[in-house]
Amino acid sequence: MKTIFLGWIHGVGKSTLIQWLMKGKEHIWHFSFWENVREIGENSGKVKNIKDLSWLSNETRLLLMKEAKERFRKMIARQLYETLLVDNHFSVYENKKLVKAIDEEDLELYDTFILVDVPTDILYTRISQDSKQRTNESCDREKIEQHRAYERSIAEELKNKSNISFMEIENIELAKSIERIQRSIDIYT
Repeated sequence: MKTIFLGWIHGVGKSTLIQWLMKGKEHIWHFSFWENVREIGENSGKVKNIKDLSWLSNETRLLLMKEAKERFRKMIARQLYETLLVDNHFSVYENKKLVKAIDEEDLELYDTFILVDVPTDILYTRISQDSKQRTNESCDREKIEQHRAYERSIAEELKNKSNISFMEIENIELAKSIERIQRSIDIYT
């Protein structure tokens, strides 16, 4: 059983890549931290839409993340899959400030980190053309660049503190990205 973290900022195509990687493969499962946080928030009445997540108090956000992490740990403990693809971020905006999103104690849960990156201009175009609700921070070119730099610094910090394999792909051409990740999954499973 392998757990593979696909991370980077909103809009780079992590979910799209995961959907393609899972097609026709019953042995691959998916866990999205932010989908779980949103679902937990909606079920508790604390979140009405994805933008609400940016305005939650630190206390509420931490409670939602704690519950999502419990779900994640339970999923790993059940071992119902050969490969689990995890959609997450190394950092997020919290009260308009970037903060680390992944806890160091969770590093032991992952076998591989795949950083899915896209140049800022391409990312800005993708975000401005998609139908998802986005926060102002996710749609501002300068903030995108700041977030990318901070995301990279957190990823590098975690890479240096762990023995987890790291791979980086630039997700400009979907087919090439899928092929590259699939080869990586095949190597690690």
